[in-house]
Amino acid sequence: MPQITVIGLGICQPPLLSPQALNALSICDCVMGSPRQLDSLAHVETSASTTHLPLPKLKQIANHINGFKHVVILASGDPLLFGIGKYLQAQFTSHKITCTSGVSSVQGACELTGLSLQDAQLVSLHGRPLSNLNRYLQPNRDLLILTDQNSHPQAIAQALVAANLGQSKLHVCERLGYDDQNHRQFTASELATSAMTFADLHVTVVNTQGMGNVKPNFPGIPDAHFITDGESGKGLLTKREVRLNILALIQAAPREVVWDIGAGCGGVAIELALWNPLGNVYGIERHDQRVACLNANKDAFGVSTNLHTIQGRAPDALADLDDPDKVFIGGSGGDLSAILQLSWQRLKPGGRLVASAVTEPSKATLREFSQHIDLAPTDYLQVAVSRHDTIAGQDLLRPALPVTLMFWHKALTEVNQ
Repeated sequence: MPQITVIGLGICQPPLLSPQALNALSICDCVMGSPRQLDSLAHVETSASTTHLPLPKLKQIANHINGFKHVVILASGDPLLFGIGKYLQAQFTSHKITCTSGVSSVQGACELTGLSLQDAQLVSLHGRPLSNLNRYLQPNRDLLILTDQNSHPQAIAQALVAANLGQSKLHVCERLGYDDQNHRQFTASELATSAMTFADLHVTVVNTQGMGNVKPNFPGIPDAHFITDGESGKGLLTKREVRLNILALIQAAPREVVWDIGAGCGGVAIELALWNPLGNVYGIERHDQRVACLNANKDAFGVSTNLHTIQGRAPDALADLDDPDKVFIGGSGGDLSAILQLSWQRLKPGGRLVASAVTEPSKATLREFSQHIDLAPTDYLQVAVSRHDTIAGQDLLRPALPVTLMFWHKALTEVNQ
């Protein structure tokens, strides 16, 4: 098996290479990279063969490394910062992967604009939907944005204006590290309608300013902000007060897999994905119109990276999903008992299962399930909320249907039943 060294070239031209990188180049028998990256190493002596490797052909690397003892793969900046380092580590688990880092474009942009890296939110839109930016569009944030042809500065400015952040400052840092490096500053409002062009190699730095109040800052998103299959916020959606209790019981953590079964229009799934960006949420829903609303909300709140929509009927739709760390059952289509049993069986040790019920038969099914697994709920509560309304011109509080929530915790040593 060949040893693979990934060299981050950095933004300096020619690249400033560490002794480790120079040693790897001197002993390797194959160097792979884009034409621009290979040209930047013209000053380095090496007897290795070279292979052009455009990014779309990353998956073909395995076809090119057979027969070599030491392969160098060139990367831009820091290969472990939204670069190919992580991808290669996942693809070549049996190989020895070593990464050396150069000064990244993100660091160069901070130097140029005076922004402290630790104070900024790093956002990669490279190869990702522009809608992913939506989750970060709140006032008074510093964003370092890696872009591609679909997330050019004007598109970012338009998203800021749409989020009521038109006063935001945008710094476009072009061709960092080259002799013609350039830095231009704009407000979102002025750039949104501009036909100005920018170099392909650039980083956008944004300081969000304005009233905002379009995207949420904290758990408990108002119901009216969701797209639903009825009047805004009044379709099949777990209402805010109940949703907050569910989030508190689920306690989703980074790297965890969460199932939201009967996701409806996505109230719970959206918040699980939004506030836990390193987790993976699967929203399972069978109704076409609700799935359409779930997908629309996924784009609107910028959670398409870690919220995965599964259209189908549980429990059958759960067969191919990763085993969950947490499960919420909000709808069952009449199959609640089977869904509970399969979810518990698939739930990882130490996991949490939360289920809601409104009707008396559903509550009875939850109690029967507790008897079946011989485990009393860790928490068993009813959420009863009354909301403001009027009658004959007079204020009143009109009660909503109470929702019962049951929560079970699976012991770490428990054997699946």
